[in-house]
Amino acid sequence: MAVLETDGGDLVAEVIVEVGEDHYTALAVDAWESGFVSSAAEAPVITGVVEVREGRFERLVLVGGRQVWEPQPAVRATPGWLSAAAAGGALVTVVPPGTWPVDLGVLPPEHRAEVFEDSLTAARESGEVLQSVAAVELA
Repeated sequence: MAVLETDGGDLVAEVIVEVGEDHYTALAVDAWESGFVSSAAEAPVITGVVEVREGRFERLVLVGGRQVWEPQPAVRATPGWLSAAAAGGALVTVVPPGTWPVDLGVLPPEHRAEVFEDSLTAARESGEVLQSVAAVELA
């Protein structure tokens, strides 16, 4: 989960979803059927919902409510992310397996964000990333 700042200074809540090879195809199909587009295009608003309970991202509901993806364990949202999400939903970014660098945990903390952003940028530029804007249900 991240908070992005637009060129206009607005804050956008983002959920970055990466699953293993065994689940990726099904998730990508569900995302595509829900209206996600390649990251090369502007992210459309879809009927998907990011469900946040007690400050934790618990579920992503897709395909008109028929498909669900749940992070294990649920991910705690920061106050900044919750504030940005309440103002405008969440940019949901589905990335292919291997986008998250496997050695990220051994890097010095001051370099982790940069290394991950480089990997994410490469995935976006390759056209392998799917994105949309989903409503956020806070409870």
